[in-house]
Amino acid sequence: MQEIKQLNAITLQEQLYNELATQIKSGKYKPGDRIPPELKLSEIYRVSRVTVRNAIQQLVNEDLLIKKHGKGTYVKTQVYTEEFFSGGSFTDTCLRMKAKPSTQIIESTVCHDEAEINAIFGTTAPLIRIKRVRLVDDVPCIVEVDFFPDSFQFLLKKKLEKTSLLHLVTKETGMHPAKFEDYFKIIFATKEFAKQLNCIVGTPLLEVTQTVLTPDNSIIYVNKQYILTTKYIYAVRSLK
Repeated sequence: MQEIKQLNAITLQEQLYNELATQIKSGKYKPGDRIPPELKLSEIYRVSRVTVRNAIQQLVNEDLLIKKHGKGTYVKTQVYTEEFFSGGSFTDTCLRMKAKPSTQIIESTVCHDEAEINAIFGTTAPLIRIKRVRLVDDVPCIVEVDFFPDSFQFLLKKKLEKTSLLHLVTKETGMHPAKFEDYFKIIFATKEFAKQLNCIVGTPLLEVTQTVLTPDNSIIYVNKQYILTTKYIYAVRSLK
């Protein structure tokens, strides 16, 4: 790496701050990565440890870095916020935040063993179940399970990794979501959830059970989300 030219103490700090900030924003140091310690940075850039410490503190103050006592300094993980008024689309939420949405399909099948969901639909008929992991900028944030009436068999033939499920359903059926009913509770990550969300077993997760309805109260689908709230926040706002 190039030596930072010494002009004065303030300029050195600003130059080092700009260099580290650029490396973080370009992805050289990714969220969760540990940056080199003060002594190493001092040797790399040939500046004093005081200059390094001040530049790092500036990045901490701006929420780009976080210091962990006894462990070092890390690139801070961004927490994404989905607002209820975004219309229920994870894809739209991410794009609005200028983040990259992606999806891993775990399961796409017909199920006969979902008594709780059948009760919401008011039927004992089979359901279409689609289970996915939702990622923001390649970070797993949500395990999402969607349930549809058996008449939505077309979903089983679609490639859903890069498609907004809500947009697809609207296009194929002409049904437009108008109402959302949400119920919340806290659960703790099972071994399966921990593996899918890259977290520790027992980590608290926000479970959201959402029913999506048309203007005449017909159910389009029921959605269950298991959200890792250290990475993703589900925000609900009311209008007066």
